Amino acid sequence: MSFLSKFLSLCSHMLWPVSCPVCGAAASLLCPDCLEYLLEKPQIPRCLHCGGPMPCRVHGEGAAVYAGAIYEGVMRDVILRLKYGGLKACGVLLGRGLGECFENPGLDALVPVPLHLDSPRRYNQTEEIALGLGDVWGVPVWRAARWRSRSKTQESKGAAARRALSSDAFEIDESVKGLRLALVDDVCTTGSTLARMAEACRLKGARVVGAFVPAQTATAKE
Repeated sequence: MSFLSKFLSLCSHMLWPVSCPVCGAAASLLCPDCLEYLLEKPQIPRCLHCGGPMPCRVHGEGAAVYAGAIYEGVMRDVILRLKYGGLKACGVLLGRGLGECFENPGLDALVPVPLHLDSPRRYNQTEEIALGLGDVWGVPVWRAARWRSRSKTQESKGAAARRALSSDAFEIDESVKGLRLALVDDVCTTGSTLARMAEACRLKGARVVGAFVPAQTATAKE
């Protein structure tokens, strides 16, 4: 890097004191090259209901979970900083990256997983991801889902407790009736949250054609 480039980078960092969580470049929330690196190996689609490879032997050509990467290493660090480190804008960038990885399956709206009712977070990181994805695809983001009751966050529970999530955990707006939807989350672990949301949307007359996440655990299945 030339002296002038270093000087300009330092000036930018002083005006906008952030750095890329992957490479450390000053004045960059997430470098385009780093984003491409994080999402360079999109995962094979998994059944939204059982976690098996698509087409699913049990659920056929139904809705699938599309993940940009495995939830480990640098991707895990980026998502944790998005959720707990205040790097809100990283969510939009991850969503845009997802939009470049996967084609729009012909949607009417994207529905992000809502924050838990007692969440201390100032923003919903999943909604930020959905906004980035919707920006690339030209699809609106609807806050159509709400948790029905206060409970521990899914991430604070073990796998068995996650899978035991109640079938009526979510309340969905009536306005989704007749629409083609995709759900959005930050990480897919057991898939229970997305499966319960999809069922709640179906009961309101919507068709969930898939779910999109930046990352999934290596054993993400029901």
